[in-house]
Amino acid sequence: MKKNKGYKNLFVFFFLYALIMCTGDAYAQSQKDVYNVKLNNVTFKEAMVQITSQSNYFFVYEDVDIVKIPKITKEFRSSTINQIMEGCLEGTGLTFSIDKKVIYIKKTTERSIPSKDQKKPGETIDSLYVYGKITDLNNDPLPGASVEIKGEKGKGVISDFDGNYKIRVEDLSKQNALVFNFLGMRPQEVAINGQRFINVALREAENELEQIVVVGYGVTRKKDIAGSIENISAESLAKSNSSNFQRAIQGKMSGVQITSTSGIPGSSFSINIRGRGSINADTQPLYIIDGVQVTNGAQTTNILTNADVLAGLNPEDIESISVLKDGASASIYGAQAANGVVIITTKKGASGKTKVSVAATAGVQEIIRRVPLLNGRQWAEFALLEYKNYDEYYGTNSYQEKLDLFKSFGWGDDGYSNAPTTDWYDEIFRRALVQNYQVSMSGGGENTKFYTSLGYNKTDGIIKHTGFSRISGRLNLSHAITPWLTFNTNNTFSGTTHNQSSTIGAANPSRTAMFLLPGVSPRDSEGNYYSDLQYGYFLYNIPQMLELNEYIGKTNNLISANDLTFKILKGLEFKSSYNLDLTWLNEHQFSDPRTRLGSRVNGAIIANSSDIGKFQSEQVLTYNTTIKDIHRISAVAGFSYSSYKYHMIGAEANGVSSPDLTLLSSAATPISTMEDYTEWKMAGFFGRASYTFKDKYILTGTIRYDGSSRFGADNKWGTFPSVSFAWRMKEEKFLKDVEWLNDLKLRASYGITGNASIGNYVSQRLYDANSSYNGSSGIIPSSIGNQKLTWEKKHSKNVGITAGFFDGRINANIDLYMDDTKDLLYYRIIPQTTGFSIIPSNMGGVRNQGMDIQLNTININGEDFKWETSINVSLAKNFITELQDGLEELGQYKVGKPITAEYVYQWAGVNSSDGRPMYYDKDGYITYNPTLEDRVWTKGLDPTFFGGMENTISWKNFTLSFFFQFQMGALKYWSDKAVLIGQAADNNLLSDIYNSYWRKPGDNTWVPKPVIDGLYPGNPMKYDNNGDPSMSLIYESTDFIKLKNINLSYNIPQKLVKKLKIEDAQIYANAYNLWTATPYQGYDPESVGSDRGLYPQSKSLSIGIKINF
Repeated sequence: MKKNKGYKNLFVFFFLYALIMCTGDAYAQSQKDVYNVKLNNVTFKEAMVQITSQSNYFFVYEDVDIVKIPKITKEFRSSTINQIMEGCLEGTGLTFSIDKKVIYIKKTTERSIPSKDQKKPGETIDSLYVYGKITDLNNDPLPGASVEIKGEKGKGVISDFDGNYKIRVEDLSKQNALVFNFLGMRPQEVAINGQRFINVALREAENELEQIVVVGYGVTRKKDIAGSIENISAESLAKSNSSNFQRAIQGKMSGVQITSTSGIPGSSFSINIRGRGSINADTQPLYIIDGVQVTNGAQTTNILTNADVLAGLNPEDIESISVLKDGASASIYGAQAANGVVIITTKKGASGKTKVSVAATAGVQEIIRRVPLLNGRQWAEFALLEYKNYDEYYGTNSYQEKLDLFKSFGWGDDGYSNAPTTDWYDEIFRRALVQNYQVSMSGGGENTKFYTSLGYNKTDGIIKHTGFSRISGRLNLSHAITPWLTFNTNNTFSGTTHNQSSTIGAANPSRTAMFLLPGVSPRDSEGNYYSDLQYGYFLYNIPQMLELNEYIGKTNNLISANDLTFKILKGLEFKSSYNLDLTWLNEHQFSDPRTRLGSRVNGAIIANSSDIGKFQSEQVLTYNTTIKDIHRISAVAGFSYSSYKYHMIGAEANGVSSPDLTLLSSAATPISTMEDYTEWKMAGFFGRASYTFKDKYILTGTIRYDGSSRFGADNKWGTFPSVSFAWRMKEEKFLKDVEWLNDLKLRASYGITGNASIGNYVSQRLYDANSSYNGSSGIIPSSIGNQKLTWEKKHSKNVGITAGFFDGRINANIDLYMDDTKDLLYYRIIPQTTGFSIIPSNMGGVRNQGMDIQLNTININGEDFKWETSINVSLAKNFITELQDGLEELGQYKVGKPITAEYVYQWAGVNSSDGRPMYYDKDGYITYNPTLEDRVWTKGLDPTFFGGMENTISWKNFTLSFFFQFQMGALKYWSDKAVLIGQAADNNLLSDIYNSYWRKPGDNTWVPKPVIDGLYPGNPMKYDNNGDPSMSLIYESTDFIKLKNINLSYNIPQKLVKKLKIEDAQIYANAYNLWTATPYQGYDPESVGSDRGLYPQSKSLSIGIKINF
């Protein structure tokens, strides 16, 4: 607990420091700062660029005034900006003046500084000039934006620090339009039409070539990308209004399959980038937040399930998400990048007035689908029929015994007509409330910029007494200590609380809502809970357990990225970073003695506490230069070191004197204690060089040399190189003048990445100290280890094409890829005479290949009406290329089949003449008793075709976006279906069992003749006494189309906004998971793999408001 307080105090310190730094004048400056500038035969424009790069001063000038200035050769040492400007303009007939950070160049007879506002009473305006202000859509000024007269090259100016500009217009009748440009914004053309004041607001250039994209250890222009990278902006995230960033980006990136592993609020997500590349190692990508390689996934013990550490990250704080898909893009991260890389960049402050943003959202959510089940009358009737047929075959009297029992329940003389129905969905599930609140503040001055936020989310679970809450705070601060040294710190602290329920099969609420008998009630006639249900196979009283038992986890997480950036020379920077990712997790389970689960031991308590610490240091040197405007060179070189430590301690005890005493110290009988400690370290050297010639030919090479403590002494280090090339054909002479073609680029890359996520001590020989001999403790060997164990390596090949048409109205990316993963981690079977049965080793390979397609269109682009569409489609194929020692089959794997393919019995239907279940044998003939040799391989459980389509329609102040997600080609092992069709008589069944069971010869159906426990003629889950229930009937297709998200927003009119004295305001409504079309009969087709009591997905409706001050 002391550690937690310490880091909370550190967070408060950073927060207060930011406020103190920002209370001064946001525009404070000093012209007394000194600079060293060496000008060697350069034009005045080149001199201005060099001065700006060192001093951050902007220039406003007229081209006609400076074009005749001769080239300058001068050197200034420890000179002020005034001294430098006087030296440069000496003898030119020009003078200058400085206002804040803007230098105005003028003839000696002209006025120096233009008005910052519109024309004021009594103010004289030069009729040869047009004035105005350039801002973004948030009304923030854009300093350094260019303004040109259309069709007249060289006649342009640059906006000042406040976004103001002044441009000379010689002839209003001929010079009829101005063109405004700013890096990262869409160019805008405005007709002059005799106007003297023209203000413009530029929109971000989301699909433009100049868009800046975050890559490994840097940023690059979108048009310079030679690999395969997907990017999601803050604007796109906002459309989903989700409290989880992974859910917000589902289905929006080609080649990236994101699935929710559970509907539990705050649960983890599975992200597969271009397929599964490993059998036993981790298949999740590397996550990087502001340069910190963070812990992800469920870092819990056996109390909580699917409690994701990344659930503490507030999506409102995210500026962009980049996903590095191919080996060339990801290889800069070497041994951790085989599964791709997800780079998250959070919001930063900017110079200017302080902005405050407040947002609030509230809504409700409920279960997305209820599995159709039998009511009380149907179940009792069907159960009696099962016993009646059983007696008919075996000469017993089971039917009469059950009939008498059901009569004693008051269910009628026939045993079923008056049977009641308890709706277990209503008893277990609820319509739940969702709340989300956010306040942020950003701004800064010349030297200090900040962004800080505070967020609170409370999501009640759709299962009663479950839920999730999060409080998060962020402080991002940048301070220029000197012109050549900047300190940056990005910090987020989050505290999350998970309230969950039991996952024990018979006590799992998601399962038992389907299995509990409809004819029994959880309460007696006085409304009190039964400890045990009165009848059935499943006797746990789930509503009582949800109310009385406790499964709680509290997680605190601090992610801190800190660096010093040194500007050594022009274009040469050195960054020294020191990062922390610290997690503290406390879990507590209490089984109340009044429940069936706790009554056996008079109450049970389990408490676990875990600490996870990750430290990372990186020293990175970057260099960027442009030679003669045609050669661009960029290079990165660095060293990285990281260490990871995990410590867990826990205890279990039974027996409490009162249900109100839930702490571990209150228990009478200690049962067990446990403690675990593990650590690993990694170091790496890396480099990347990129050369671009005339913006046409782009060549990039990367290499990384990584070492990990996880591998044996013989293979601790690995080398991971890559190379990529792009040809921007649009810049060639034969295409340059094709007006309808904006961009055409061919891309190719090859790279090798590694997978180090194999477990910390797999390569080591291990010993177990938990053994005893003759009452004494002892140590025995537990794992043989393998010092020659090496990295799984993925060899990634990618070719692609990028094209843009009709002034950016259509933009497309198409990629073909083939990834071969070799030296898979596998546990080889060895003779038991060695003392062990398996040894970790490298063998075999897996291939993932496919196509990624991304298409963005602007269908209509009117003044008041706009319609945009974004479509992504992925085709993917996964199969095993080789196994151990040349074998075609090994355990549950087969060469040529997907990793997730399974070996099952093949269902053939029901014999229409007598109602018996049928199967296919290995030769394709009908059999009633299949053997192990008759099994067949299923297709993979992962989809082979998936994607999404989003439409955004804007009309005046309204914006409507709706997003469809889809997938095909996947299967799911619906484990619960084995129970729901099993005809065991003491649990509920699918409603179709009652509607479709075989009744008479000639019936064509999939439900066999009812017989208790599946005895002859049997249910489809009992056969041949081989104990293997896997069969094709319980593998269901998870093809689906979902209306995943609808968002409608309305921007409050500016007239009203001004009256309210705010910057802008927006109200919105959102619907999530509104509609699903699928053949899958379970709760939801979205999750991949096995469905055994998964917490169901929800659908939700919410409304909200966002106000900027």
